[in-house]
Amino acid sequence: MKKRVFISYSYQDKEFVEWLKTELQGLGLEIWYDKAEIQVGDSIKTKVNEGIQSSSAFILVLSNSSKNSDWVRYEMNSALLLNAIKKGVAILPIKIDDSTIPSDLSGYLYADFSTNREQGLEILKRSLLRVNKVDYEFQDWSGFDGRKFEDLIFDLLNSEGFKVQRTPPTRDGGYDFIAKTENVFGSPEKIIIESKFYKSQKISIDILRRLYGIASIEKVNKVLLITNSELTSSSRNFLVHSASNIIVWEGHELIRRLFSFPDLVEKYFPKREPTKKEPLKLVDPELQKVQGLIKKLDNCPEGKDGWKQYEDICLEILNYLFVPPLGEPKIQSRRESGIDIRDAIYPNRNSNENWKFIRDDYDAKYIVFEFKNYSENGSEIDKQVLLQIDDYLKKTIGRFGIICSKKLPNKSGLEKRKDVFIEHNKLVLFVNNEDLKEMLLRKHKKMDPSDVIIDLIDDFNLKF
Repeated sequence: MKKRVFISYSYQDKEFVEWLKTELQGLGLEIWYDKAEIQVGDSIKTKVNEGIQSSSAFILVLSNSSKNSDWVRYEMNSALLLNAIKKGVAILPIKIDDSTIPSDLSGYLYADFSTNREQGLEILKRSLLRVNKVDYEFQDWSGFDGRKFEDLIFDLLNSEGFKVQRTPPTRDGGYDFIAKTENVFGSPEKIIIESKFYKSQKISIDILRRLYGIASIEKVNKVLLITNSELTSSSRNFLVHSASNIIVWEGHELIRRLFSFPDLVEKYFPKREPTKKEPLKLVDPELQKVQGLIKKLDNCPEGKDGWKQYEDICLEILNYLFVPPLGEPKIQSRRESGIDIRDAIYPNRNSNENWKFIRDDYDAKYIVFEFKNYSENGSEIDKQVLLQIDDYLKKTIGRFGIICSKKLPNKSGLEKRKDVFIEHNKLVLFVNNEDLKEMLLRKHKKMDPSDVIIDLIDDFNLKF
């Protein structure tokens, strides 16, 4: 039976996709790529569902056209949902112009066709040839602890061709394995490998920083971190700008690799008794809610015209994300530049790990959020804005505040934030629209959205 590949694209990119289809058919693949596959009378959602579920790989064509396409966005969410419940469908983004990678797909490796089409095609072909559809559904990590996870990683690394040795328990240097390989010049090279199993935590910048330090002490060129968890965008930025020698296999990458070795899946994830197969819902109500909040955020006008609307959507997002564990917000009204604006103060009394850390370290009995819907050519988040929130953060509230804004602070705002921290030990974070979107997506994935805030704190401390 031919390996089936599903291609999602904007109709404006049809010419490229026709070329791509021809090139891929040379690999003996069956391509499902057009709504022409859907006959009159068929349910579009049902047919798309069938097309994705029966495929080994989902190719998403990323372009300036596709990012504005509701149809592509619908198919992408369907594929990500299928991936999230571990159906074994490989997600293969390809970029064909100067468009940016959606936050939903950050962390996925992609083939870049925008500068060299032939090179991009070769990378995609190699990825497709490695993909195997496994007739086995990954369940979850509930039967694992740290030791079992480490054993799984040891077997996986050996299956991948690494020459791996465990670190002796008496010489725990902060990593689990040593792998010896050769670099491009044929010289011997040592890689240290750490496995991290978490029930609900994420990979923090602190962990990455520690591994970076270990690499310096051990004098190794590369560190491989393998986890069932997921990086935040701040952690990912730290890797790119400060620790490029650390490679991370996140949860989705780990599962993709596991599906290449069915014997490992069967060894570590015993099959359950067969049950009646329920039809898969492409978009669940919670994902629809997240999509709706993101759409409201994207469509909010900048500047004075959208000030009240921006406050409303930010409050709706924050309440969805954080109530509970935070308490219902108290709304404070004031005037600024002729506009009635509101700040939200959230009681922070929960034992949630992240919020407790903020309460203990910054005496933050309450979390203060300010909303700044400044337009691109309008007012700036400058030192005056920081002076206002500095004055607002009193002993009865705490020493921690967050400014929500699409617009980044200017130089005077960043410098004043440092002054406020040095002089009054108060920390002010800047949360932009992309951070809000990332938190929404983490919430949908059943991960703690406040991890993003903790990483912003770590990022500030590292750059201070």
